[in-house]
Amino acid sequence: MISRRVSDRILRILAYVLGCDRKSLLFDYIQGKNKYKQQIEMTAPVITEVLPSDGPFCESSFRISFYLPKVIQANPPPAEGLHIQKWKSTYLAVRQFSGFVTDYNVGVEAAALEASLADTVWSPAIKKSQKDETTSVYLVAQYNSPFEFSGRVNEIWMLADLEDELLPV
Repeated sequence: MISRRVSDRILRILAYVLGCDRKSLLFDYIQGKNKYKQQIEMTAPVITEVLPSDGPFCESSFRISFYLPKVIQANPPPAEGLHIQKWKSTYLAVRQFSGFVTDYNVGVEAAALEASLADTVWSPAIKKSQKDETTSVYLVAQYNSPFEFSGRVNEIWMLADLEDELLPV
């Protein structure tokens, strides 16, 4: 996965990253502005990781990521200002929703996912995964191009630090 950490509002970031603003480092990266000058196929989902703020009046920051196609995962082209992330296998609690992502519906859907997990084995596992301030509160996964207006699929993800033996049978 290739990513960039930014601080801003979700809607502006997503438009920026997805190429509505041609100054996007991630957009430039897949268009060949990388060390190998290699064009890279766009993948889905685009992940927006929401990171907690440092204080009561600070805005959250976000990390936007694209999955890299399997053929280049072993040796992805580096690029200035972008970072390669390698994810190990993990558990996620997921809530799917449709439409365009907005600051409002992301908050509503994240709260609904959290409420649906209350008093389950997942709730303490999610809190455990958020043990330090560099851990995301939740992630937003978007599967559609910004130019698709119907049939949009999005998800809220919450990482869970769940031991295999705690899984329900």
